[in-house]
Amino acid sequence: MISVTVHRDEEGNISSFCVDGHSGYADPGEDIVCAAVSALSQTAVLGLETVLGLKPDVKKRDGYLAVAVDQPKCCRVLLEAMVLGLKDVAGTYPRHVKVLDEGPPKDRG
Repeated sequence: MISVTVHRDEEGNISSFCVDGHSGYADPGEDIVCAAVSALSQTAVLGLETVLGLKPDVKKRDGYLAVAVDQPKCCRVLLEAMVLGLKDVAGTYPRHVKVLDEGPPKDRG
């Protein structure tokens, strides 16, 4: 199973995310679930670097991608779109992808 964990700052902006594991949906090279998750998460990294001109902290190895940004507010639209896509994939393939979105902080008022 692929586990995606989304971390947010105090304002609810995505400050980091981690994608870990393999979906097990199909053989490597033929796994559409893995391909979808990889395309969404790696396109987000490309957008951070190329479109926004940021230098996110990226750690990448087989079956693992961790990304942290130091300016979460300016990345909001790009990263929220990625999370929407990942949640959609998880909804379609719930036995193969899980998304843990910490969500914005609870109102303490």
